[in-house]
Amino acid sequence: MKRFFYQIFCGIAFFLLIPIVVTLLIQGTGTDSAENLSFMPSTEEQEGELNEDFLRGIVANEISMDTEPEAIKAQAVIARTNCLRAMERGESLPEGLTKGEMVRLWGQENFSERYSLLESSIEATKGVSMVYNGSYIQADFHKISAGYTRDAAEVYGNEDFPYLKSIDSRMDIIGEDFLKVIFYTPNELIAKGGELFTDETKAAAAEMSASGFMEKISISKRDKAGYVTEVVIDGKPHSGEEARLLYGWNSSNFSLKEVDGEIRVTTKGLGHGLGVSLHGANELAKDGFSYKEILKYFYSGIEFVTQYD
Repeated sequence: MKRFFYQIFCGIAFFLLIPIVVTLLIQGTGTDSAENLSFMPSTEEQEGELNEDFLRGIVANEISMDTEPEAIKAQAVIARTNCLRAMERGESLPEGLTKGEMVRLWGQENFSERYSLLESSIEATKGVSMVYNGSYIQADFHKISAGYTRDAAEVYGNEDFPYLKSIDSRMDIIGEDFLKVIFYTPNELIAKGGELFTDETKAAAAEMSASGFMEKISISKRDKAGYVTEVVIDGKPHSGEEARLLYGWNSSNFSLKEVDGEIRVTTKGLGHGLGVSLHGANELAKDGFSYKEILKYFYSGIEFVTQYD
């Protein structure tokens, strides 16, 4: 009789454990740092050859799997190039997603299909990276441009990144995140701007009119892609990127206007505007561009090299 009850107990326990075992097989148990945690190599591994498996988490973190396959392949080359550059310079690798995070991001029902697309995109570009004059490039990218990508020489004031030129990306204009409009009261802008404003201005913020605020701020310089490179606030110059990061605006291609007693802030694009526009890359892929053609479109004068030959 005891043996009979013991067999029943074991059977029930087995069926209760099945969902847990399946979940662990999908998401990982946490014992394998590459496959189940973050796909990131150890310090010792970073000093050697790049393990292609680590690219899965990085690419999944950087681009949507709803994107065209050739654009995902382009992103795999971007990720690989940035990893190799970082390894060469002794820097940290880009951040990646775990399998568990991918499941939460894509949903359990979509995981297998999207993970398979991720793997095939990396395999199709295995070993391919980008160089300029024999050195790995800084493969910058952003979600969507303001119609043109930016020239790094205007952003940084030097010629260290000659492959990051201003490129026509007007296909971005149709993108959902191309344009954003936000309204603020003068008090809200001054409070959020913090040290950008003098104590005198902050003390008067609650009673300040929109026209009074507009006298405190002026855009003094833009680059040829339309991004603000200098904005004067309360008599002091600041970079457009400093202002956009402080306020959490989509990009530094912004403009301010007084509208019905409030300040209307309009931004174009999403991100810093350098390198590949992910939206633009997707549109080029729809038009039949291969991943190498997409990358050569956005990065000027680059060459492709292949590791592991």
